[in-house]
Amino acid sequence: MRTLTIPDSTADAISLSHLGYSYPGDQFAVLNIPAWRVERNERVFLQGESGSGKSTLLSLLAGLSVPTQGSLQILGYDIANLTARQRDRFRAANLGVVFQQFNLIPYLSALDNVLLAARFGSASTAGARQRAATLLERMNLQSALHHRPASQMSIGQQQRVAIARALMNNPSLLLIDEPTSALDHVNRDAFLALLFDMLSDQECAMVFVSHDPALGTFFDSQIRIAELNHGGVLI
Repeated sequence: MRTLTIPDSTADAISLSHLGYSYPGDQFAVLNIPAWRVERNERVFLQGESGSGKSTLLSLLAGLSVPTQGSLQILGYDIANLTARQRDRFRAANLGVVFQQFNLIPYLSALDNVLLAARFGSASTAGARQRAATLLERMNLQSALHHRPASQMSIGQQQRVAIARALMNNPSLLLIDEPTSALDHVNRDAFLALLFDMLSDQECAMVFVSHDPALGTFFDSQIRIAELNHGGVLI
């Protein structure tokens, strides 16, 4: 097997075929996706309502779960063929993930939350503190906020810390779940402009998940999960 920290540069960011997922003991598939691919550096908007299976799909793409049938390749690796520990290593080294709850450590500072990514990833820790600080500043979080505990930051500030952490190890694939759900339209658009500015000098594919169809115009391509997923079928 190739080294998990070195993704296949010729492979799609995401390639899946006949993907199925059902919860243990359930005879119905939550996800049943015949085929889907995301190219390297493509920025995709995935739109779906609550309960449509979009968060379950994101969990599979992040390697937090594995398909119950079919093939799922991320950066050329078949996720189902990796052990849980290998998936953790692969995710830390190659993926940036931002879930709706952000999952920041509340008592750690903004800077230390971002540095966690360097600790668990494969990148050298040399210069990590400066890179983390630079990412926070590019997310419009000035140095006075870098040492503030996450629990004392606003939702918008926590959101930007989570994005900085996701970008810390220069991921090849960024997965983001409903990051703008708590923002008004003005702050939502400002956040998206900031995010795309952050990605302007990075070779990184992105799958951005939201229920809000108005966001689709920001992306290279957009698709509704209802078009992908034929879930709810008996397996």
